Amino acid sequence: MADPEWDAFRPEIERLYVYESKPLSAVLEYMENKYSMVTSRAKLNRMLTAWGIEKSLTTRPEEWPYIGRKILKRKRDDEKESEIHIRGEQVQPEKVKKKMYREAYVPTRDLISNVPSPQTPEGVLVWTPASPGMRLNWDRSLPWLRFLQLLQPPRRQGPNTPSPLAVSSPSLSFPTPSPSSSLAISSPGKSYAMYRAVNRELLQRLSSIIPWGRLNSPPTIQSSSKTAAALTILMPEEFKGDHQSLSSRLSSSRNSGKDLLAVELFLLSNNLFPNDPEGRSTWGMESEDMRVMKMLKDSGWSDAKHLRLLLSMQEPSAEAIAEKVFASSLRLLDLETVKIMLEAQMDPNGKIETVEDGMLTPLQFAASLDDDDDGAKLIDLLVAHGASVNSSIDEYTPLFYAIRPHNTECMDKLLRQRAVVTPPCLSAATMLDNFEAFKEIVDSCPDVNGRSGLQGHSALAEAVKIGDVSMIQLLLGKGAKMNELVAIEFEQDTATTTILGLGVQTQTLEVIQSLLGHDVAISPEFNDFPFISPLTLAVERGRSDIVMSLLQEGMDVNALDAGSDKTLLERAAKKKSLALCEALMANGAKLDDENSSSAAESSALLVALMDGSTDIVALFIAAHARLNDQYTKPPGSVLGAAIEMGDMELIRMLITAGARMIGAMIRKIGDLETAQFLQGVGVLQNLLLISGSRILAAAITDRQLNLAQYLLDHDAGLGDQVGKEDDSSEEQSPLEAAIEQGNLRFAETLLDRGAKVTDGVLAGAVRSSYCDSMFQRRLLAGFHGSAPSAIGTAILFLQPLDLFQEANIDPRGTPILKTSYSELEGSDFEIPSAKSVLELGVIMGNKEELLSLLEWIPWSASLVGRALILAILIKEQNLLGILMKFRPDVAEEITIATIIHGVDDSETITRNEGTYTPLQAAVKHQYIEVATELAKSADVNFLGNGARRRTPLQHAVENGNMELVNMLLKRGARVDGAPAEDGGATALQIASLRGYIGIAQRMLDLGADVNEAPAKRNGRTALQGAAEYGRIDMLHMLLDKGPSVVGDAERHYLKAVELAEGNGHMAAAKILKHFRSTVEPSPS
Repeated sequence: MADPEWDAFRPEIERLYVYESKPLSAVLEYMENKYSMVTSRAKLNRMLTAWGIEKSLTTRPEEWPYIGRKILKRKRDDEKESEIHIRGEQVQPEKVKKKMYREAYVPTRDLISNVPSPQTPEGVLVWTPASPGMRLNWDRSLPWLRFLQLLQPPRRQGPNTPSPLAVSSPSLSFPTPSPSSSLAISSPGKSYAMYRAVNRELLQRLSSIIPWGRLNSPPTIQSSSKTAAALTILMPEEFKGDHQSLSSRLSSSRNSGKDLLAVELFLLSNNLFPNDPEGRSTWGMESEDMRVMKMLKDSGWSDAKHLRLLLSMQEPSAEAIAEKVFASSLRLLDLETVKIMLEAQMDPNGKIETVEDGMLTPLQFAASLDDDDDGAKLIDLLVAHGASVNSSIDEYTPLFYAIRPHNTECMDKLLRQRAVVTPPCLSAATMLDNFEAFKEIVDSCPDVNGRSGLQGHSALAEAVKIGDVSMIQLLLGKGAKMNELVAIEFEQDTATTTILGLGVQTQTLEVIQSLLGHDVAISPEFNDFPFISPLTLAVERGRSDIVMSLLQEGMDVNALDAGSDKTLLERAAKKKSLALCEALMANGAKLDDENSSSAAESSALLVALMDGSTDIVALFIAAHARLNDQYTKPPGSVLGAAIEMGDMELIRMLITAGARMIGAMIRKIGDLETAQFLQGVGVLQNLLLISGSRILAAAITDRQLNLAQYLLDHDAGLGDQVGKEDDSSEEQSPLEAAIEQGNLRFAETLLDRGAKVTDGVLAGAVRSSYCDSMFQRRLLAGFHGSAPSAIGTAILFLQPLDLFQEANIDPRGTPILKTSYSELEGSDFEIPSAKSVLELGVIMGNKEELLSLLEWIPWSASLVGRALILAILIKEQNLLGILMKFRPDVAEEITIATIIHGVDDSETITRNEGTYTPLQAAVKHQYIEVATELAKSADVNFLGNGARRRTPLQHAVENGNMELVNMLLKRGARVDGAPAEDGGATALQIASLRGYIGIAQRMLDLGADVNEAPAKRNGRTALQGAAEYGRIDMLHMLLDKGPSVVGDAERHYLKAVELAEGNGHMAAAKILKHFRSTVEPSPS
């Protein structure tokens, strides 16, 4: 077999040999059986060597002289420690120390002389180990440190044996764990090779929980220092140096599997899961559930004995773990585990998280399952252990969740248990395809007129929406009322209508007739309410038959809907329906508002005319429609509209009927014949005097060259030098239009006639593929001033800037771009309008071009600052060094929106808008060198105005980046920096809700106030943040600092309990309540 053919099998061979620890003979046998691949042991060995695949790390003597010199040089020159990785595996520190005295000895004379460094051996990496840079003292009464005792095998206790963990917080004390109640973890007995893969996955998950953007080491490398740094931030230590020892064991052959499971249990007990930028997904939750249940099995706790023991404990960590295990077993439909836990007194009315419906009770979840059989079995199990059939977290009972997916067996079981039929249940039942089942639910419902929440519909409204006449008649017979207002989508907005309006939307006469036969206010009175009448909906759908049915019931044809500024005749004209117009007019519809003194945007006549409906125009003229009204929007008059269309029949019809008003808003003349007619009646010259430039540009754009020449011959645009004087208007000048259309001959004519060259004209020349450098030079020769739009356009179109530089054009000013650059920077940002071409240079990411722009002319520090912030935010790392050299304003700010998309890029999940200074942006995106340099001159405590703003320290804490945290603290950052008013948080509050217990402890040691008030809007206290996310150990640590929970602070305490319970963290709520009971003021 040729060597290249082996590469296709490399992943599978590596999996078998390294991760599953199979011997070579087993690998050879597997490959022969599966792929008919027959080869020798020697050949396989040669390929493993060529790929650099080793089952265990073996170092080579020739590698150590380089490593030794590198370690000593880094220590001497940079005062940095070193971490060594060879071929993807870390060399343990004790091994490095031994090698330094044996194989890596470097004579002092070699270090201080100019002896060349040895060549870097392949696969050897040396970097600075990650370090949290903090030493912490942990309260040994923390729930996790207490729970650790239960993970150890039972020990024989003598009379003088001290308790391994002394409780130092009387107010939060729990019974000391009994050695007889040990939950000792059994060793899973896996191979070291397998644990290398598992541990790598653990490190990846730790790095996801802590969003480290940039570390010294590659993210794919398993580093013990990186693991230790992550554990220090997330997890309390049993003793000093424990995390370093633990991380070393996790990546070495000394790992028995117990260490890994202990870390997993801590993460589980404190609800620490990887951050999903799109929020919790079904796939992500299922993966976590499977991992939880696998961990339960690996720990030896999956049997009834251990689960009962776990549930019997009064330890917060045990209770939190039990909550997570119960929720995972429910979601995975592990009915055996669910049954064991229910029999061990697990609360059947608790709360579990779901992706689609948020928090649910177990019974709500069971009823919502797509598989009716699975749901029925789970309902039986839960009800048998005391689950309440009418208990719900929101207004939607378990019966509602059974009705919604049409789970008939679940519905029957719940109804037999006397489940109450609530209004949401009845509304959901309208979607059932079984009328008898719907009738049974209607008969059981005490209130057929109830609605689902404030915005929900009644059952009658739902039946009308789907057009089910049988349901409508049944509900009306039960007393359903017709006076409900319902929300609808109308003209790309939300409005309201009546039940009858919903019926009109179905466009089914049978539905409408069934509703018209009952007592209902056909035309209710609404004051400034976004209401759309049924008649308007019928006209909008062009249904003459429905309109006539409604008119026969007495609807007012002249009542203008509060949610619309269009009359019924305008809508009918837009539909080009002569029959509708005639029917409405026959019932008294008025063409014009006789009582209005202000100009309107449009009229029925104007609509009909612009749509070319000659027969409707004739009908309206015959009905004496006003012909000389001025409108607030172009074309400004009915005669102006006819001129723009170039419809001579309509023009003559209007003039004959008495139309004279053209106005100043006309944008174009339809064709040469129309222009000649206007000249013949003596109005063309006056029209060109007012709007000549606009009309000429339109003719050029429409490529009516004969018309354009005719207009130019009659001095169109000469009043303003054949074009605009500036670029403040969005209108296109004739010169711009000629260039855009590639008609350079006409453009030359315009230049000869005195057309003014503006920045917009130059930009148009850049955009045009017809303009060569000779023509651009002619344009530049007649230009004076700054041309940011043209230069900006050239940057976006990847065109050279040398012509502008040769002509000494000033690039400063705000570019006005007719080309969107939203697609150029990717779909993750909504970049604000550029204030200078520097920002466009940043967006394009060309280092040489940006340097050329910066050296072109002296730029203000403010504009350089904006460009720097933008480069950081859109992650153009290669541009940062250049911008830093041009003295950016460190106080400048820029606002940008970050977009997170769903699976389909067109679907926006969230849009987060933020404002940043250069330092805030650099810290947020973890550009450590840039942030360190900026912190020398920037205000490290600056917050700024706006929602969700953060000080640099708050950004650093949010990312769990202790290198930045420590740097900012050294520069004077305040740990008690105030939060933004909306969505803000202090450093301690951020650490608390994120679960960064190490950082929180550091903030407390530096004087952070545990009682700091939350942001005025959308804020959390430290206690509330920890409670909301179920951070058990964080809560205990904060409570140990004695926060106030009575008096004025009671509302914050109650909110914390509410957040904990609302998110299913009952163990966290129990800790809060226990603490409150110890500080409750005694009655006087």
